[in-house]
Parts: sequence; structure tokens; C-alpha cells
Amino acid sequence: MADYESRRTEEGFRRLIAFSDAVVAIALTLLVLPLADIPREISEDTTVGDVLSEHMPEIVSFFVSFIVIWVLWRNHHRTMEHFRTYDRVLFELHFVWLLTIVALPFVTAMLDNQYIERANAVYMGVLAVSILSLVSMTAWGARRRELLEPGDDIEPWLRRRSGTVTFVLLVVAMVIAILYPETGSWPLLLLVLSGAVEKLLARLRDRTAGRARGPRAR
Repeated sequence: MADYESRRTEEGFRRLIAFSDAVVAIALTLLVLPLADIPREISEDTTVGDVLSEHMPEIVSFFVSFIVIWVLWRNHHRTMEHFRTYDRVLFELHFVWLLTIVALPFVTAMLDNQYIERANAVYMGVLAVSILSLVSMTAWGARRRELLEPGDDIEPWLRRRSGTVTFVLLVVAMVIAILYPETGSWPLLLLVLSGAVEKLLARLRDRTAGRARGPRAR
């Protein structure tokens, strides 16, 4: 393990990011494969409207999961912009994150099957683990500053702890889905609150920091 730690290189870090991007691209592609089979099942005298109405749940699931994976990748991209190298922990956290990305097409397919109970809770659980792995990457960067790219934006980024509120809301949504499976995917609407809650917490942190600096200034 010590030999592994001592041989970290910029090329190794680039390969880690490139591999992650490739896995995300494959997962996005897999999402559309069930839709690609729809034209083969169409009989004669079928209109586009008939196809859309008959397969609307699958189409909606595709777009939702595409957006979800895109957002997860975007957050990962923004997080990695603050790192300049990696270590064993960051490497293993990528394993967890990529596992959730690969699992998303599968759990999305389960959502489309009305006979699978609590598939919505499993879907939310996978999202929660994915967000938690990203939050953990940020937290690890806060502990191991030598992994981060120097810059004036590092401290504000670390203070934001972006994703923590989303993770908490996902856990709440998952609990609701387990206790009340008839709610379907509606508990995911709680995520709409994440932006407002994060802004509120940021303001509270800024006020607290300002009060702490005030007495020192005097």
C-alpha cells in the first residue's frame, strides 16, 4: 500500500477522471436501450401519439434518470476541479460513486415495473449513496489539503458542503417511500427544497462567522 501511495502521478489522476467520465457515458447510453426496442414492438396503423401515450412511463423514467446522472456527473466534475491529485481514500470513494452510477439504469428499469414493491425506495437509496460519496470526497479534501488545487475559492467551496442537504432530503424521501409505498416517486419532490435550504444555511454560517470575527476586530 505504501508503494501505491508513493507512485501517485498526474497521469494517474487524469486516468481516474477519464475512467469516471467513460463509465458515466456508458450509463447514460444504457438508459436509452429499453426505448430502442419500442419501435420493434409497434404494429401497423400506429401513430406517434399512440406510442408516446402507451410508453409514457418509460419515456419519463428515461428523461428523469438522464437528468439525474447528468447532475451527478456535473457535481462530480465541479468537485474534481478543486483536486490536483488523489490518494487511496479518494480512489475508493470513486469506486462507490461509480457503482451507484452503473446501478442507476437497473433501478430505473425496476421503477418501470409496477409489480416490484418499493422500487422507488431502492432508487432513492442509490441516489443517496451517490450523493454521500460526493460529499465524502469534499470532506476528505478538507482533511487532506495537500490533495487540493490552491486557490481563493477553496475555503468558500469547503464551507458550502454542497450536497449534504440533498443527501438528508433523500434519506427522508426514502423513509417516506418505505413507510408509504403508495406515494411512488412523489417524495423526490423534497429535493426541490435543497437549493433554498442550502442558501439559508449558507447565510446562517456567514452570520455566525461574521459575529465570530467581530469581537476580534474590536
